[in-house]
Amino acid sequence: MRRLALGALAATVVASTGPAYAEDLDGGVRFKSVGLQGNPLGVILGRYSADLEYLPVPHHALHMTPVGYYALPGVADQYFGYGAELGYRYYSGVDGPQGYFVGGSVLVGTFTYAHTAQPGVPLDVSDDTTFAQVGGAIDAGYQIVCLGNLAVGAGAGVSYTVDTQQPHFEAGNHYDLYYGAGLRPRALLSVGAAF
Repeated sequence: MRRLALGALAATVVASTGPAYAEDLDGGVRFKSVGLQGNPLGVILGRYSADLEYLPVPHHALHMTPVGYYALPGVADQYFGYGAELGYRYYSGVDGPQGYFVGGSVLVGTFTYAHTAQPGVPLDVSDDTTFAQVGGAIDAGYQIVCLGNLAVGAGAGVSYTVDTQQPHFEAGNHYDLYYGAGLRPRALLSVGAAF
């Protein structure tokens, strides 16, 4: 009987000394299905946005970004308006919005570019242009979720947009690159949380 009890104890010890897995220790990593982040790079251009992501299943995220612009691109210029991005992202990570990602989105918005003529500047005339903008974008990058819920990501992409009316940006400036229509590069930096 004693040998049988020692044999059972030895078998239990051998079975329990195998490799320890994270899910055995803490019940596994909880799937994070919602991400909420901001893009601090956009503030440089007067673009204020918040990214909201929802992952109904691992890898697949529905992405929505409301956007507001308030910029002072020139001495007497203002660029303002509202829009949104609606899209999809595929994440390589299985526990939420993390890992490498690739995605596409549809861009819509209505904006105003206002230029006030400067006294003493020849041929400078005031010009206000209100227009709608539609287009699409493709992005790729990497996002990590660490310290529990902190989500930090970076990436790049391209967008293509069309304006209903082309604003006349102040001559000799590069504002058309930042706010104009056509094929444009995109830089992504997001900081926020995943739940």
